[in-house]
Amino acid sequence: MLAWRFVGGDDAFDAAVAALYERALAAWPDVAVVEPQRFADAIARRLGDKAEASVVASLHFDVYIAIAAGDGDPEAARACEAIVGREVDFAAMRLRATPTQGDDIRSELRRLLFTGEDTRPPALSTFAGRGDLRGYARVMAARALARRMQRDRREEELDSGVLDMLDPALDPEVAMLREHYREPVETAFEAALGELSARERAVLRFHLVDGWTIDQLAARYSTHRTTASRWLVGAREKLRLGIRARLSAQLLIGESQVDSIVAQTSEADLAALRNSLDAAPQIKSALEAKGLTSEQVIAASMGQDGTLTLVTKKAG
Repeated sequence: MLAWRFVGGDDAFDAAVAALYERALAAWPDVAVVEPQRFADAIARRLGDKAEASVVASLHFDVYIAIAAGDGDPEAARACEAIVGREVDFAAMRLRATPTQGDDIRSELRRLLFTGEDTRPPALSTFAGRGDLRGYARVMAARALARRMQRDRREEELDSGVLDMLDPALDPEVAMLREHYREPVETAFEAALGELSARERAVLRFHLVDGWTIDQLAARYSTHRTTASRWLVGAREKLRLGIRARLSAQLLIGESQVDSIVAQTSEADLAALRNSLDAAPQIKSALEAKGLTSEQVIAASMGQDGTLTLVTKKAG
C-alpha cells in the first residue's frame, strides 16, 4: 500500500486515496504515472466538500485517466477518445442517427471533454469518477445526439418557408427568372433543396436567413471556421447548380439557355408574344398537336432561315 499524507486530509482519507490510486495503476498500466500527491490534490478538488474517505472508496479508477489526460498524457487522451467514440457509435445506432450527426457529435464531445466552452471548463477536469468513464460518456453522447436530431428535424421543417429569402442571395439570375416564371423556378428550387443534406440546408438557413457569420456556424457545429466556410460554399453551389439543372429540364432547354432567358422582357411583352402566336392558326395548331398552348411559351426566336423556335414549359 502506497502511503502519503494529503495536506489538510486525515488518515482515513489518505488511505482511501491510496487504495484508489493503486487500483488505477493496475487498470491503466500504459498511462504515464500521475504523481501521488497530484492525484490526491485532483481528487480533493473534484469532490469539493464531499472529499471524505467513504466517498473516495466508492470512486471508479477511470478518474485516473481523466486526470492524466488533463495533464497532457497522450495515452490517456487516446483512451478517453476511444471510450467516447464507442459510446457515440452506440448511441448513434440506437437512435438511428445519420453518419453526419454521429461525426458532428463526436467532434462536439471531444471539444467539451478536452477544451470546454465559454465559462465551462473541460469535462474531464470535473469528472470525479462517481461511475466509470464509459457510462459518463454514454449519457453525454445520448443527450447530445438527441438534441442534435431534434434540431435537425426543426430545421428541415423550416425549409419550405424561406424561399423568398434564399433565392435572390443564392443566384440573382434565377431570382430574375422567378419574377417571370415563378412556378417552374419554385418547383426547381424545391427539388434541388430536397437533395441537400440536413446540414447543408441548415447552414444555408442559418447564414442567409438568420444572418449567422462563419464563426457562429463553426461554433454551432463545433468545428473549425475553415470547415464551416467550406460547408457553406459547397451548399450554395450545390443548390445553385441543382436549380439550374431542374429548371432546364422543366423548360425543355439546355442549361446554358437558362441564362439567355433572363434577358427576356416584361410580362407585357410575354403576353404580346402569346397573343401573336394565338393569332397565327398554323402555330396554334402545331402547339396543340404537341399538347401545348401559347400559355406554356416563355420565349421565341427566329433563325436566319426563317425557322421559328419556341421555348416552352413542359406540358402538365
